[in-house]
Amino acid sequence: MRLSFLKMHAAGNDYIYVDGIRRRTPSVNWSKASTILSDRHRSVGSDGVILILPSEIADFRMRIFNADGSEGDMCGNGVRCLGGYVWSNGLIDEQEFSVETRDGIVGIQVFSSGRRLAVEAVMAGPQFRLGEVPMRGPYETVAEEVPLEIVGHIIPVYGVRVGNPHCVLFVRDPWAIDVPALGPVFENHAVFPKRANVEFVQVIDRHRVRVRVWERGSGLTRSCGTGACASAVWAIRRGLCDSPVWVKMPGGKLQVRWDGEGDLRLRGAVHESFRGTVIVPRRARLSSGGECAGERSSAKE
Repeated sequence: MRLSFLKMHAAGNDYIYVDGIRRRTPSVNWSKASTILSDRHRSVGSDGVILILPSEIADFRMRIFNADGSEGDMCGNGVRCLGGYVWSNGLIDEQEFSVETRDGIVGIQVFSSGRRLAVEAVMAGPQFRLGEVPMRGPYETVAEEVPLEIVGHIIPVYGVRVGNPHCVLFVRDPWAIDVPALGPVFENHAVFPKRANVEFVQVIDRHRVRVRVWERGSGLTRSCGTGACASAVWAIRRGLCDSPVWVKMPGGKLQVRWDGEGDLRLRGAVHESFRGTVIVPRRARLSSGGECAGERSSAKE
């Protein structure tokens, strides 16, 4: 089976997109297909696969499958790229529209200037209670400076839900951290019943931070939209930064605006990398047509 796809990225956070608006999605187990197609050595390579689908409650619907096959709730960069695609390819005329995700409705606004395309995602405000993140503990307790025991050390972390659960750490230098070694330790810590994205954050000044991210389901990535939001939110909440916050990640910069309550706004450039077709192995196919998954439940950045 041949699958037509589009590759897009936002600050290096890259996804394989399948247009389910113009054509019916093929008979594919998307959980298995994502693990195969995301392999950077044997297939297209990506942080995951995103389906662009019709919605009954918004203008479009997004389903995201991480590189490990788990299905995500939301992805800030992923939904922004989706917004850039549907607008630039004439699937919608308005520059403001909505996208349904597993975490709720996301507002999209497109800004076009010549060949440059920037997209802003308007997301629900951050959730701080332990039961909302979720983190183990009383539902009413705010996830502020929770001490975790990691490899014999007590390390303060800050929990927040921004579409997905996040674990934020403030460090002197994110590039001095062995993120591939420590990221999975925090991600899979017992305090996070649904695992967590992990952000290592360095505050530069009142409007700038540097961040490296270990994403649940995808590992070390060049950027993460909801991770940028989680980092900026806790920097603002702790009084270390003021909105807007520019978040510098290995793949590029993102801007986060948050006034201390209410919606979050994530803005940055989106880019189309290439289009093509790829053969989907038999083990990832289904016997009947349509949008099917067979996924493991999880979430993304």
